[in-house]
Amino acid sequence: MTNYFDMSEVSSICPYCGVGCGLKLEVVNNIIVRTIPDSSHIVSRGHICGKGSTAHEPIYSWDRLTYPLKREKGVFIRITWEEAIKEIASKLLEIKKKYGEKAIGFYGGCQNTLEEVYSFMKLARALGTNNIDSCARVCHEPSAMALKEMLGIGASATSVTEISKAKVLVIAGESITESHPVISQYLVQLKKNGGKIVVIDPRMTGTAKIADLHLQVNPGTDIYLFNTVANYLISNNLIDEEFISKRTEGFEEYKKTISSYTLDEAEKIVGINKEKIIEFAKLISQKKVIFSWGLGLTQSEGVNAVRAYINLALLTGNIGTDGSGLIVYRGQANVQGSGDIIKPNVFPNGIMNEENARELEKIWGFKPPTWVGKTVTEALLEGGLKALVLMNFNPVISMPNRNKVKKVLESLELLVVIDPFMTETAKLAHFVLPSAMWAEKEGSVTSLDRVVKWRFKAVNPPGEAKSELEIISLLFKELGFKGFTSDPKEVFLEMKEVVKIYSNLTLDEVMDYSKPSRYPVNDTILYREKFLTPTGKAKFIPVEYKKMKEEGLILITGRTVTRYNTDELINRTPGFNSFKSPLYINPKDAERLGLKDKDIVKVSSKCGSAIFTLSISNEVKEGSVFAYMHDPNVNYVVCDSLDEESKTPKYKYTIVKIDKVKLY
Repeated sequence: MTNYFDMSEVSSICPYCGVGCGLKLEVVNNIIVRTIPDSSHIVSRGHICGKGSTAHEPIYSWDRLTYPLKREKGVFIRITWEEAIKEIASKLLEIKKKYGEKAIGFYGGCQNTLEEVYSFMKLARALGTNNIDSCARVCHEPSAMALKEMLGIGASATSVTEISKAKVLVIAGESITESHPVISQYLVQLKKNGGKIVVIDPRMTGTAKIADLHLQVNPGTDIYLFNTVANYLISNNLIDEEFISKRTEGFEEYKKTISSYTLDEAEKIVGINKEKIIEFAKLISQKKVIFSWGLGLTQSEGVNAVRAYINLALLTGNIGTDGSGLIVYRGQANVQGSGDIIKPNVFPNGIMNEENARELEKIWGFKPPTWVGKTVTEALLEGGLKALVLMNFNPVISMPNRNKVKKVLESLELLVVIDPFMTETAKLAHFVLPSAMWAEKEGSVTSLDRVVKWRFKAVNPPGEAKSELEIISLLFKELGFKGFTSDPKEVFLEMKEVVKIYSNLTLDEVMDYSKPSRYPVNDTILYREKFLTPTGKAKFIPVEYKKMKEEGLILITGRTVTRYNTDELINRTPGFNSFKSPLYINPKDAERLGLKDKDIVKVSSKCGSAIFTLSISNEVKEGSVFAYMHDPNVNYVVCDSLDEESKTPKYKYTIVKIDKVKLY
């Protein structure tokens, strides 16, 4: 007799932040009844946060999409998969014939597996377009660019498991307690071992409260701070001359550039007294220092802020040894992997040139184009494309200048959205294809630790929902392309062959949560003996501080531990309602503007406005205000100013005006 209440346990990886915590899903009769931590996972080590413990709940949301939809005369109607795939493929080919390949774009993927991301990218290039990008663009593309050009790989150079071995952990523009709470276990170990924590952040965050030194910088002045510290270190012989001589290049030019940055000027520009700056410099001059950072650097001063920060690690020789290195705090489960594979100006096997295109042709059976495509920010903020396919990506909420993004999407001749839910972006689509969620399929994801792990399928998707690999496979076939499989294991093996930095991985290790399975080498620490640059040496890259052109109150956005990105998942978790962020303001700014706590205010920028309830707080530095990014209204205000090189939005730096709303 069948026992319908037999419970099985399935291993998986958390769908939220980039830590990639190991989970055990308890399944009864094709329903996940509980999520618990996996004690064997090499990074999370039996810990999960509140979001992780309820990660299965949104899977059973009442509003899951369960069949394909087509918009006709402003109304969505149900259609079959066969109809949807045929019509989408026909429209893509029609647009390609009418406007050319450059009129089509494929964007998204940070919530998807490596296999789905790889196949999505392959489909785009089979159609002849390089307009392919992921949401890694809007967060840590500046980090990836700086790390790759200076050290060799666009990823963390050490592991969060090394934090407990460090003497000093520097955290710039990141609150671990809010964004990556499971990593807090390593901060506790560091403190128990006598280590120091330095936090660089304009706001008194939860992590700043436990720091030994908090540098509460003025927004947008990190480069001046880092260059000043570098000048102090060099002037006082607090640098690792042997490391610089043997393992780096470009030092003399760098030394010349930063020689004009002084402590006196830093006090004025950065807003920190010189004694604290000197204390910071002395702390990082020793060995076993880890330099880590989050979006506070990348979404304000972009690539140059990361370059200036990495220069400090090179000056002090804190790369390539135990208890030292660089950590990038990634915000989504596979954003590192998506950024590794999907770029509009780089092939998955290397730089975009004829040689690599021919190499791909041997594997793929077609030769991809070599022209540089549009980044996702260029495509959605500048427009110009005629057709977009978006995969698990909700830019109407997540992108800056929401009004502009919506207009661009509404102007398209074809918008296809692949998603489990009817998001604000999906509402604008011509076709909405229902996708399986993370526990309803299998495949691998890459964490911020460079660890690649396999998600195992726990339950079946509802109704007619399909995995993205199945959807992409159907489109491939309908478009007349060959050489594609919907088997994730087969895709993984092909991806390994194409994406050179993943070539060392094996499926056995990826599927075993107790094994490291890190890329490009299976070591927690990169660059022990040489850097992966063409010369084998790290590069100093001098950058100059540039004062922001506009002045006024600066709106900064950030995370809170109980919410997640655009909140599509958290809003569908029992016990959580839709989120409304207060606007936090320093008491001195509030007094100057004649505002009181709990006043209703209108916050306006040159891009738009929104209504908030004011919260007066000493945790916000004078001259700035703060709102949580999860509030859907925030990005009406955040402007679409982009970092010149990476095209990453400056979510952490928008000049705003605040007016009290008269209620009567």
